[in-house]
Amino acid sequence: MAVKMAKASIIGSVVLFNVYDSSKVDITKLHSAEKLDKLRAASMELLQSYEKLFKAEGISCQLKKAGGQPAQLILDLIENSGDFDLVMIGSRRLNKFQEFTMGSVSDKVTRLAKVPVLIVK
Repeated sequence: MAVKMAKASIIGSVVLFNVYDSSKVDITKLHSAEKLDKLRAASMELLQSYEKLFKAEGISCQLKKAGGQPAQLILDLIENSGDFDLVMIGSRRLNKFQEFTMGSVSDKVTRLAKVPVLIVK
């Protein structure tokens, strides 16, 4: 959807942002650096796969990645950058119980972001 919107000049620039869950990595353990490196590499691999889709259509995009709590990092990026007019975010299709117990990143971002949020299922 983002590619179609960029091609139609509905959106001007694209930032692909991936947050990897680093909360399960115990930084006090000896091999934690290796685990973090694997998470970072997987995040970059995912971002680069989407970047190829955009480049194939002649659309440039910026890649960003971070480790931590997804909703908070997305909100921080929006607030600190000030350059975002729209946030497109995927939905994991949680049922109501899962959403209540685990929390929904898209729900939290939608409620707290100061820019419009488009949830893609």
